Amino acid sequence: MERDVELIKRRMLLEMQKKLLRAMQPERKEVVDYEKIFVEHLTEDGRLMYEKAVEQYGEEAKRVAEKLGRLYHSGRLQGLMNAETVYWVFREVGLPIKVETKIVYKKGGEVKSIGEMLRSED
Repeated sequence: MERDVELIKRRMLLEMQKKLLRAMQPERKEVVDYEKIFVEHLTEDGRLMYEKAVEQYGEEAKRVAEKLGRLYHSGRLQGLMNAETVYWVFREVGLPIKVETKIVYKKGGEVKSIGEMLRSED
């Protein structure tokens, strides 16, 4: 009987030690990279537009991407974003993305920019 009591005491002591060790270990929280989640929900041209935003606005653009990633993570946003959507989202938050545009003229398989057309007319 004493042996059984001693065995029970040891088991209880062992369980208490395990609980104490678990309590002392820091909790491992899963770190979610919301920017990565956002980038995964972009089309190819959407990624290019986001890269332009990061070039122009840096950390501000990354914060916007993080917020959008949180919305995707929570399920409030779904589907892929293309370049046009990314452009308008950034414009709505006050970060208009400057995009290089060209006007070209095609005639007979030849492509000329407007600048070249005007120079050739002189």
